[in-house]
Amino acid sequence: MTSRKDRQVIRTRNTILAFVVIVVILVIGYGTLYTTGVTEGEVVAGDDYRIIEDAPPRRPGEAIEVREFFSYGCVHCRNFDPLLEAWLENAPDAVSFRRTPVVFSPVWILLAQTYYALESLGALEQNHTRIFRAIHDNGRQFLSPDMIADYVDGNGVSKDEFLRVFNSPAVRKKVTESEKDQRAMQIVSVPTLVVADKYVVNMDVGRKRSLEIVNLLIAKEQAGDDDAQPPG
Repeated sequence: MTSRKDRQVIRTRNTILAFVVIVVILVIGYGTLYTTGVTEGEVVAGDDYRIIEDAPPRRPGEAIEVREFFSYGCVHCRNFDPLLEAWLENAPDAVSFRRTPVVFSPVWILLAQTYYALESLGALEQNHTRIFRAIHDNGRQFLSPDMIADYVDGNGVSKDEFLRVFNSPAVRKKVTESEKDQRAMQIVSVPTLVVADKYVVNMDVGRKRSLEIVNLLIAKEQAGDDDAQPPG
């Protein structure tokens, strides 16, 4: 039979062992954090982003471009859009932004032409959110240029103007260039953010975190500009 004194010794020993285990776990965790470089305010290649091979160099001082590869047919793009718009309102002055519609299917090619037609006509502001809502909130399908033209008619553009530009060589060229960039950067899902045509952000980390990564990559590019400056 265990005496009271023995039980007290056992409890004391177990408490010490538990404390030692906790200390070991904390030390190992800190060591892993330190060796992998994963610390607050930093980004890690392979985890937070991947580097595009043979990316064209950006000249120091040139605007840092952030691109969103997207489609009006993508519900995740529709859900991400308000957060992205909020980020754009406070984006650094040194940053430029553009959207690049992807062409994963014939219907998405139609929607890509729609984006570029509205852009060239200066009618994106009136129709960008409307198209997202029509497709994903109201279940509307756009299967032909005429269906889209009827929808945007009177919203910053007429039906005839839209159809004329929709099939123009300039719009078709932009769609071809989008597909080329999509393949070169290996964009396989949307939305996807790309910084400086060099860093493809890991969107699996979550919407808010992806924009935090964008900010950190912008800072990384800006720091490279500072390093490139000759001493005064």
